Amino acid sequence: MHLLLPLASLLGLELDDLLTRLRRDAIAWAVIGLLLLVAVAFLLVAGHNALAELLGPVLAPLLIAGLALVIALVVYMVGRSRRVAAQRREATRRHSTERTAMVTTAAMSAVPLLIKSPLVRKFGIPVGAAVAAAFFLSRLSRATRPRGGPDLT
Repeated sequence: MHLLLPLASLLGLELDDLLTRLRRDAIAWAVIGLLLLVAVAFLLVAGHNALAELLGPVLAPLLIAGLALVIALVVYMVGRSRRVAAQRREATRRHSTERTAMVTTAAMSAVPLLIKSPLVRKFGIPVGAAVAAAFFLSRLSRATRPRGGPDLT
C-alpha cells in the first residue's frame, strides 16, 4: 500500500477517488450479476412450463437437465483443451530454453580447447566468421524482401 500512494500521485490519481469508483463499480456489477441470475431462473421456469405442455411433466425437467449437462460438458472440454494447449506451449518453451542453455554451455566449455589448436586458429576462426556473416546477411535479405507480392526479378 505504501508503494501505491506515490505511484498513484505520480499518475495524477487520487487513491480515495479510485477506491470509491472501484467500490461503486463492484456494487453495480454484483447487482447486474444477481439480476442476470434471476432472469436465467425465470427463463428456465418458462422453458420448463412450455416443455411440460409439449412433452409432459416428467420429460420436460429431464430435457432441461440433459441440456444443462451437455452445455457443462462442452464448457469443461473447451477449458481442458485450452489448459492442455497452454501446458504444451509451456513445455515447448521450456524445452527450447533448456536446449539453448545446453548448447551454450557446451560451446563455452569447448572454446578454450578449440582456441589452443593452431589449425582452428588459422582456419576455423575465419571460416566461422564467414559462416556467421553469411547467416546474418541471409536473415537481413529475408527481412527486407517484400512478402506476398509478385516477384519482379
